[in-house]
Amino acid sequence: MTALLEVRDLRVTFRTADGPARAVDGVSFALAAGETLALVGESGSGKTVTALALLRLLAEPPADVDPASRVLFEGRDVLQLDGEALRRVRGAGMAMVFQEPMTSLNPVLSIGLQITETVQAHERVTRRGARDRAADMLALVGLPDPRAALGRYPHELSGGMRQRVLLAMALVCRPRVLIADEPTTALDVTVQAQILELLAELRERLGMAMLLITHNLGIAAGIADRIAVMYGGQLVETASRQTLFREPRHPYTLGLLRAAPRLDGPAAPTPAIPGAVPPATAWPTGCRFRPRCPHAWARCETAPPLLEAATAQQARCWLVEQPGGAPA
Repeated sequence: MTALLEVRDLRVTFRTADGPARAVDGVSFALAAGETLALVGESGSGKTVTALALLRLLAEPPADVDPASRVLFEGRDVLQLDGEALRRVRGAGMAMVFQEPMTSLNPVLSIGLQITETVQAHERVTRRGARDRAADMLALVGLPDPRAALGRYPHELSGGMRQRVLLAMALVCRPRVLIADEPTTALDVTVQAQILELLAELRERLGMAMLLITHNLGIAAGIADRIAVMYGGQLVETASRQTLFREPRHPYTLGLLRAAPRLDGPAAPTPAIPGAVPPATAWPTGCRFRPRCPHAWARCETAPPLLEAATAQQARCWLVEQPGGAPA
């Protein structure tokens, strides 16, 4: 399958008072047309920084993107584009739905103005034509009375309605790739289900690829074709959705799955992964999950690469080569 988006060895470092923070350290993945890839991990693992780097939305400095990194969209390196060429990729080629719909929308501008500005920034269209497009897109994402909604302001809408407006803004120019960063944050479970169902429906209808960023494996299970687990600025496991849930090979992935609440079986305390993600200025030597891993052994003091665990499954863990478990 031909990749629509290909990320090669992405590295992003921030300059901080405590020294360089390697927020993203050698991330590589590919995304095909019509496919959904979920990027999963705890807060601080580098998911959002990865997404912002794909669209060149990080301020440089303090962010430094390694010159050797590559972000290939339809064969062109986004990291090498400037001016109008970069503008054509943003919004029209790739678009992003940001976290927190209330803070992502301008509170003093109407919904209609914010969406029509997006259309007119990328296409030669009259203001009336842009307004018609905005109303059509609001209808497509399921906002009630889309014509009236054009004149409303963000504070007049519920959280679920604001999330639909953000989706409309991202999709109004029909991008080939949609980056959805925690699209269900701060929404109740009923609205979450509606947004996820809408995303899946829009992906099918518009034929776009989607990079879904989430800390919730349950959300990834419901919508993703493939899942990439991120920890310490690196990908630690990649696999199809079915393979990852059936046979996770990295201890961190297994810990995330065990920490998910279950409705079946007797009530029991939810097991947690001990410790916390270390700061990006002080990643542990060797395997970055080693200080929190119940299976750590001497070899983990050497950093493992992504190893082939099965067909189309990779894990950054020496245990892949030790099927019987970690030596004493």
